Amino acid sequence: MAGTTPFCSLLTLFSVILLAQANNLSLDNPDHDALLIVQEGLGMSKSQRLDEQNPCNCAGVFCQRRKDSNNSYVLRVTRIFLKSRQLAGVLSPAIGQLSELKELSLPNNRLVDQIPPEIASCRKLEVLNLQDNDLSGEVPAGVLSSLARLRVLDLSSNRFSGNLNFLKYSPNLEILSLANNKFSGKVPSSLQSFGNLRVFNISGNPSLEVEGLVPVLNQVEGSVPVLNQAGRSSLKLTERKTVPKRYILAENSRTRSQAAAAKAPSPSHRSSKNTNTSHAPAPAPVTAPASRHKHGKGARKAGGWILGFLAGGLSGSGTGFLLSVFFKVIVEVVRGRKRDSGPAIFSSLIKKAEDLAFLAEGGGLASLEVIGRGGCGEVYKKELPGSNGNLTTLAIKKIVQPSKDATELSEEDSRAMNKKMRQIKSEIQTVGQIRHRNLLPLLAHVTRPECHFLVYEFMKNGSLRDTLKQVSAGTRELDWLARHKIALGVAAGLEYLHMDHSPRIIHRDLKPENILLDDEMEARIADFGFAKAVPDANTHVTTSNVAGTVGYIAPEYHSTLKFTDKCDIFSFGVVLGVLVIGKFPSDEFFQSTEEMSLVKWMRNVMTSVDPKRAIDPKLMGNGYEDQMLLVLKIACFCTLEDPKQRPNSKVIRCMLSQIKHD
Repeated sequence: MAGTTPFCSLLTLFSVILLAQANNLSLDNPDHDALLIVQEGLGMSKSQRLDEQNPCNCAGVFCQRRKDSNNSYVLRVTRIFLKSRQLAGVLSPAIGQLSELKELSLPNNRLVDQIPPEIASCRKLEVLNLQDNDLSGEVPAGVLSSLARLRVLDLSSNRFSGNLNFLKYSPNLEILSLANNKFSGKVPSSLQSFGNLRVFNISGNPSLEVEGLVPVLNQVEGSVPVLNQAGRSSLKLTERKTVPKRYILAENSRTRSQAAAAKAPSPSHRSSKNTNTSHAPAPAPVTAPASRHKHGKGARKAGGWILGFLAGGLSGSGTGFLLSVFFKVIVEVVRGRKRDSGPAIFSSLIKKAEDLAFLAEGGGLASLEVIGRGGCGEVYKKELPGSNGNLTTLAIKKIVQPSKDATELSEEDSRAMNKKMRQIKSEIQTVGQIRHRNLLPLLAHVTRPECHFLVYEFMKNGSLRDTLKQVSAGTRELDWLARHKIALGVAAGLEYLHMDHSPRIIHRDLKPENILLDDEMEARIADFGFAKAVPDANTHVTTSNVAGTVGYIAPEYHSTLKFTDKCDIFSFGVVLGVLVIGKFPSDEFFQSTEEMSLVKWMRNVMTSVDPKRAIDPKLMGNGYEDQMLLVLKIACFCTLEDPKQRPNSKVIRCMLSQIKHD
């Protein structure tokens, strides 16, 4: 943390320079005219309206630098935040002309009329907060599907009416509050496609039918209640209407335990049910035959006792042998059933177990495209029919188990088998139970006698390593803004693993190969085969098996075999270096340098008179050289020799998010 002070000072200086440059720019003419109309429509007084001399200095209006059609810089309106201003006007259709608007927050005013349909033209809008006004009418259909970047939608405490059919596909929506309105009808089934939704409030809508939510969404164990009228569920605990846990970014382990406890019969029930058997008198033991005569001879008695003991011993041995054979048979039957059991499904993207029935067929993979091969097996691509006629594309990793009996395995085969089984278990225990937009989720696990199948969502753009290799070969482009977005996404994923999830999870093998890119070039951390959960009371994990990849492993791990979250930070620092430098630690370039290491070479170049020579030549001349040098400084902080001086993932994510490109 101590190393972050000079960095923050540098960021502040950089921001001041950008602000000084922004003051010399003028507001884009269409934005100027549209903003004036919007302010007049809201009912702002003349003193509150647009200042012709300083258009972006108006209270509640925020502008940022953008390039216009002539490739020159102008100011564009990006935020309007007018809370508790006693505005009593309307929201003008001119709002749709502010195409760079990211936030429109007008809470706690007295606005009337409806939401104009033109707001759908604000394609970059991320926050729409109209809470506590007097708006009415129906929400325009198609608004959410047009505002694909929307993360927060708060329409609570108004007089909106009509149905909720405007709730269509919105992949990034995290907070949705429709409380205290006059909505009616059923909650639509399209809500299940809102993969990142974590807050959903529909309380205070007396005519809204929550029942429609249950058959569609109540399909995943461990769930949270949907708030209906009066903000609480109207059903008993065991009948509570629920939203699947896939809508919760940070899972609550208490919820899962409560759900499990609700399903299991109570101890009192079990004890009462078995009262007759548990307290019934036991049958009298069968004793060895005794002499019929009370006064037999002593020798005769002794002989009878000896014969009885011998007979009992022989019968006991025989019974024990038969029981052991019977027990082994039962164990084999149980194991066989486990091997042939159905798939374990962790996501509603897999609608039903029958969708994965092809994995049970011997030649089920023969027609599938092989998209990758690794140390654990091959990866196949498969398309499944999804909702609304869309296709869901899956990536299926096949992990083969040796067919030989464990006693016949060589030591090397045995180690390989144990490693694969550990990785399968680690994957299921981590990504099988967590959800975050920057983590690749495990959708299902299918067990077969000869192999295991791990099912994931297919990532169209492959891995970061593949992408950078193609960029180096000249067959693909990856500009700096895309690289910065990838870095920020990985940092957010690490922050969730290290800071927000309980227990903490250490990835232990963070590298470009394990960072996948989705359709929007959003980073997804993948391959949790080496991941370890760390109890909150512990500071590290001690391992006997070496984990990680050369070039990305923290130096302290080699000597201590203790893995902490700061080891992941070191690996992330190397990844940041790779993103800016455009080279991998294993490249021949570093073998020919005096340092023979990406980290040492990066540190030496950053302290030289010309640090810009560390930047990938393909990125030079884009105007973002200063921002790239800031990222390299963060990479140097992450790869410091002393792990205590490395920043944590939350600090890193904050530093990366402060780097602006306006």
